[in-house]
Amino acid sequence: MKIAILGAGVAGLTAAYDLARAGFQVVVYEASPVAGGLASGFRDSRWQWPLERFYHHLFETDHDIRKLVDEIGFGDQLFFSRPVTAQWWRDRAYPIAGVGEILRFPGLPFVDRIRFGLTAAYLKYATNDWQSLEQTTAAAWSARWSGPRVTRTIWQPLLEGKFGPYAGEVNMAWLWARLKARTFQLGYF
Repeated sequence: MKIAILGAGVAGLTAAYDLARAGFQVVVYEASPVAGGLASGFRDSRWQWPLERFYHHLFETDHDIRKLVDEIGFGDQLFFSRPVTAQWWRDRAYPIAGVGEILRFPGLPFVDRIRFGLTAAYLKYATNDWQSLEQTTAAAWSARWSGPRVTRTIWQPLLEGKFGPYAGEVNMAWLWARLKARTFQLGYF
């Protein structure tokens, strides 16, 4: 059987790989000059590293894709590094990846830094109830539980940076999933 795959993104290439291994004749069609779709990158001649179009790292918990990376012979090119997670406040970046960094962040009063840390920890470690989180937006949930200052200073800029004018419509289950899945080290090629 001959099979055509439209699109050489991660899904298209993975489907083609699996189908070819199963003995099918596969042709992949791609409109772009490079394969990879949103996982591809681009580079200026002056840059040391390419910039990704969209997907830019793997989590340590992404077992299936890590297995595929090993299987196709690129496991030795994948490395994990601790990222710098920061919040931009008053024309400066402040790291906020750890408890100490959150407690030192000057953009919020101390009580709000505690609220931010507790709600982030709750979402990451204490709840798996994404179904109830689907009933509200990230903006409304964070305003209620993290407080309006934390929402305005931390969560709202994050949501606006990712979703622009739709930031107020983002479901809270999305934010929970981002915090739940995130690992302390991220994988790059």
